[in-house]
Amino acid sequence: MQLVIKGEVVAAQHPDAQNLSGISDYSSSLILTVPDDTPVEIGQAWAVNVDAAKSSACNAIDAEAEQRRNAVLTPGSGQMAAYQAKERQARALLQDDNPTEGEYPDIFSEIGITADSAGEVAMAVLAAAEKWRAYGRQVERARLTVKKAVRQAEDVEGVIAAKNKAVWP
Repeated sequence: MQLVIKGEVVAAQHPDAQNLSGISDYSSSLILTVPDDTPVEIGQAWAVNVDAAKSSACNAIDAEAEQRRNAVLTPGSGQMAAYQAKERQARALLQDDNPTEGEYPDIFSEIGITADSAGEVAMAVLAAAEKWRAYGRQVERARLTVKKAVRQAEDVEGVIAAKNKAVWP
C-alpha cells in the first residue's frame, strides 16, 4: 500500500501498483510504501524520517523523468529496436558511396515517406535521434540535479522543497 503524507498526516492511500507521480495534488507530499496489512486511517499522524523522505522523493523524481521520456517516445521495445536499426543503417549509409536497398532496407523503405532519397531519409533519421538525445540529456540533467539536492537536504521539509524545485525541460 502507498501512503500519501502531507505534513505529518496521512492524506490518502493507494494500491502499490498505482503510479502516483503525475497527481498534481501530491506534489508537496511524500509517497511511502508500507505493508498492506498496516493499519492506517486518513488523517492520522504519520512521522516520516528524513531517509524515508529522501527515498520517496528520489522515487518520484525517477518516475517523473521516465514519464517525460515516454511522452516523446513511441512505446515498446520492438519500436525501439526498429529505431536503433534505422539509426545504424543511416550512419553506415551516409559513409557508403554506393548504398543499395539490400544493405539498408529500413532506410530505403522510407523513401517517398520520410524524404525523397535514401540520403535524405538517413539524415532525417539521424536528426530525429539527436533531437531525442538532446531532450533525454536535459531530462537526465534535471533528474540528477534534483536528486542531488534531495540527498543534501537535512530534514523532511527540505526534501520536499528540493523535490519541488525541479526544473524539467
